[in-house]
Amino acid sequence: MFEFFPWLIALAVMALFWWQSLGARWAARRAALAACENAEVTFIDELAFQRIWLGRGTLKRRYRFEFYRRGDRRYSGYVDMHGQRVAHIEMEPYPL
Repeated sequence: MFEFFPWLIALAVMALFWWQSLGARWAARRAALAACENAEVTFIDELAFQRIWLGRGTLKRRYRFEFYRRGDRRYSGYVDMHGQRVAHIEMEPYPL
């Protein structure tokens, strides 16, 4: 019976990581949509996971997204997440 205990702990840790990653992705998507709405541009692509790293006791994630102003060219941006919190949003310069 106890031989399955380490496997159950590992499975629980993986499930927790997956659940937190989904929450961070949804928060990043909402932040990207809000940034595009505030800038009066159109959000055109879903978020793309770019990288993950460890920093000061929390996982940091970066998600990329794309948007357009007039439909002729795509511009990119990214959202940095610190855990479940949006830390930074940056959008590529675009013409007004």
